[in-house]
Amino acid sequence: MLRQIEFTSSGEREFKKLPLQLQKRVIEKIELYIHSGNPLSFAKPLVNLPPATHRFRVGKYRVCFYLQGASIVIDGIDTREDAYRRR
Repeated sequence: MLRQIEFTSSGEREFKKLPLQLQKRVIEKIELYIHSGNPLSFAKPLVNLPPATHRFRVGKYRVCFYLQGASIVIDGIDTREDAYRRR
């Protein structure tokens, strides 16, 4: 199943704050997971961080996301120490 990458407004804002090289790394990693056929096999479930239901790990960063149709919707990107705090 082909999946696209989309952002919530807060996810896009956090993504744009990252250095350009890290932005590129995050997108490449998510595309790798998408092309594997089952991106959720690389994800861990999240609890009490709605609307995000899962997260990917990219180095010291956590990419919180949820699935919507054929899209992966990124809700937040942050370091591990800040990623799981209530927004």
